[in-house]
Amino acid sequence: MQPFIDHARSFQQRTAARPEEFARLAEGQAPQALFITCSDSRVVPSLITGARPGELFELRTAGNIVPPYASEHPTSEAATIEYAVEVLGVT
Repeated sequence: MQPFIDHARSFQQRTAARPEEFARLAEGQAPQALFITCSDSRVVPSLITGARPGELFELRTAGNIVPPYASEHPTSEAATIEYAVEVLGVT
């Protein structure tokens, strides 16, 4: 666990080397796509797609399962998809 803590503590120093990129990210998110994937820790969407920070909006679920839409039984998956499409404008 300690390596993760150390890496998190040095985050600010590492981001200082890329001020333009992080200034753009601080302005708000405008992802190009919604990436639905399994919550498996070995699956890293940015490594698979080559996406940079802010380019993907991710929905991660156990087993990569998205239940069918049912307005009488809203799900977090449906809410995430709706937010990505309606608010963020992903296609």
